[in-house]
Formats: sequence, C-alpha cells, structure tokens
Amino acid sequence: MRNGQEFILQTLQSLAAQTLKPDRVVVLDNQSTDATAEICKNFKDLPIEFYMNEKNLGTFGNFDHCLDFAHETEYLQILHADDVLLPGFYEAAVEQLKDCPGRALAWSIDERIDEFNKHMTFSHKADGSAHVLDRDTFLKIKAEIGNQSFVSTLLKTNYQPAPARFPMDMLVYGDMVYWARFGAHADKIVFISKPLAQYRWHQTNQTVFVAPNLKSLVIDAWNTMMMAEELRAKFCGKTTGAIRMMKLKGLMSVRCGIMAKRFRQLGNIPYSREIVKTGRQYVGWPIWLAGQFLVNLRELIVFKILRRPRHKQNIFS
Repeated sequence: MRNGQEFILQTLQSLAAQTLKPDRVVVLDNQSTDATAEICKNFKDLPIEFYMNEKNLGTFGNFDHCLDFAHETEYLQILHADDVLLPGFYEAAVEQLKDCPGRALAWSIDERIDEFNKHMTFSHKADGSAHVLDRDTFLKIKAEIGNQSFVSTLLKTNYQPAPARFPMDMLVYGDMVYWARFGAHADKIVFISKPLAQYRWHQTNQTVFVAPNLKSLVIDAWNTMMMAEELRAKFCGKTTGAIRMMKLKGLMSVRCGIMAKRFRQLGNIPYSREIVKTGRQYVGWPIWLAGQFLVNLRELIVFKILRRPRHKQNIFS
C-alpha cells in the first residue's frame, strides 16, 4: 500500500473486529509520504508489524512482496488499505478450508462501497451457501474474468512458498491472472455466496489511473482470458473448442462495449472509439454487434429502469 491514510484506520478496525482474529498483521508500506505510518504504529487493537519498503516497488511489486510471507503462515491475505472485512470473514473462510492438507483458496461476495461508505452494489447475488469448485470450473470463471476481489479472497498457503507470482505488466487484470495461477495449484477452491467484505470505489483507485491505456484495459483483458484457458489445458487437460471460444469472444465484446460506453459518458469519445476498434479486432463484427445489443439492453434495464447507482469513476459498470 501507498498513501493510505484516508481509509486505513477503517481497514485495521475491520481486522480487529473479526470473530476469528488474525494472529499476525503485516503492513508493507510502499514509500508513503502521508500519515499512514503514524496511523499504523498508533493502532492498539491488534499488534501491527510495520515495514517501509526501501524503494517504491509499484503496486504489483508490493503484492509480490506480500507473497514472500507465504511460507511463514497457514493462511495469507493481501488486503488493500482502503477495503474492509465484515466481522465473520475469516471464520467463514477458514471453516471451509481447514480440512484441506495442501494449498487452497476461498473467496466471498463483496459489497461495493464508495469513499463515503455508501452502498453501491454487490459482486454476486447471495444464496448463503458455500460452493466447492473443481479446478477446471474455477479456471473457466477466471477466463471469463469473473468477479473476485483482493479483500474477499483468502489463500491457504499451508506454510509453503507461493506457487506463482503476480505479472508486473498487467496493472488492471493482474489479480485475475494471479488467482488463476494460484488456483491451478490449489487442492480446494470454495466460493462463499455471502457478502463478507467491502470493496471501495473512489477516485484514487489504481484502475482509474491506468484505465486510459489500451494495453492495460483491453489487450490485457483478452490475454487474461487466453492465459486462463492455457492453464485449463495444462492442469486440467481441457482444450478450448469453437463454442467455448465463441463464448469468450462474446464476453470480450460485452466487456469492451461497457467500457467504451462509460468513457463516452465521461466525455472521452476518442478513447471510447479506440476501445471499440481494438475490441472488435479480437471478436469480429457479428459477435461484436450481438454484444453491443446486450450492452445497450443492460444499460436500459439496470441503470435507467432499476436506477442502480454507480461510481462516476467506475469504468466497468
């Protein structure tokens, strides 16, 4: 984390409020210049180990630094300085993973909130149950860039080194790449269909800064899809057939259409056109047109008829 003074106290308080408290909290500060260090060092409800990086490692470089602790712990979570855990998160996640003797992964529904702690939406519809997924099903979800946030994810490293690292050149989808890479080595994967974490959208989100870049926003989305499909082939023996590829192209069309529409709504029409041009190259005209019909139908129903709120900086809504 870097310069997290605005929200980090809420984040630390959410750790202290857990029904199953963490036995170790390590703050890896990435050369903050604000009051982050003072807030962490003065926090008394949990013991905090505070480390200042010798240099700015970049966002995903610092995430990789977090993975250096994998072999020292049974469970590992990478928690951002602006997100919040609900009190039962660790208890619920550990309950699902405790019977696994190897590496494992659990994630829950997250509630999206804004900088004023106001509810925006949920990442999934909740049914209150826990779904155990086989490796191939999980990798298919990652290839489809299914929602999974840092704050809602708990890794069971089981005192083993991390089996993979974050990509340093994928600043928007790097987390999706990592979940797929870790999941390919996991012996148990569980989705908890309950809202147990809060992901915060605000104007200083990493995505807001790097989104005006076609590689980060569009090209890396397709590369993430293909990377997860390659993991399916390598670890599950599955090949990407014609129907599966058509589905992925359809999802890419919808994803690019949503992003293009959002940038157009935000007044950046030239960049919106670049997103359309680049996305269409991956999917072709017929699938692109079908995808845009769905994008416009979604816009009408979700945001005009149902009036769902969205943060003005969220380019995925």
